Amino acid sequence: MNTVARRRTVIILAVVAALAAAVAVARVWIIPDGGLSPDVSSADTAQSQSRTSAPAQTAAPAPAPLGFPDLDELTDVSPDHDVSRSYPSATFTSPTGLQCAMWSNRGSTAASCFGEIPGLDHPANYAYAGDYKAYLSQNTSPAADSLNGKPLASGQKVILGAGGTLLGGDQITCGVTGNVVACVVIRDFRRNHGDATAQRHGFVLDPQRSWTF
Repeated sequence: MNTVARRRTVIILAVVAALAAAVAVARVWIIPDGGLSPDVSSADTAQSQSRTSAPAQTAAPAPAPLGFPDLDELTDVSPDHDVSRSYPSATFTSPTGLQCAMWSNRGSTAASCFGEIPGLDHPANYAYAGDYKAYLSQNTSPAADSLNGKPLASGQKVILGAGGTLLGGDQITCGVTGNVVACVVIRDFRRNHGDATAQRHGFVLDPQRSWTF
């Protein structure tokens, strides 16, 4: 083989070797060990994972009507006032002598107070709050088992059906702050936990102004 042929052969072999090396580098660049192409950064991956794995936020409890006392701050003394027999019920007497009761049976789930209702421009002796309505009225006679409950002091509350164990998943809470008695019935508390979808009915018996919602 003459000198020119040898040179051509050497050049061809060098070109083939260079091409082979280029192909090998390209393969490593396109599919590295991590399995991701270089244009997908680890930061982008982390952001994607954080978007998909973020925990779901639960709805916060809805606030009570404006002017309603904060019953969450009161001391729960429910066991002292439980008078349940054939159905869940509780009774108490307010510092001003109102006779109050809470109950849940096939007839209704409600709270009531009997006595001279203060803070009104008309006479009333009965406050009622149930699943579907709340009102103040006159000339209503309470059931005998709604009277003469143990005294409930200021700063205390009674919960009937805590967590929504009453009929329909309801919960009733009554509390006393000073001379004010406040009760609220939350429908289907077991499902909504008192969130913004919950239906509430109740009353506030206040020497300054009594009202229902």
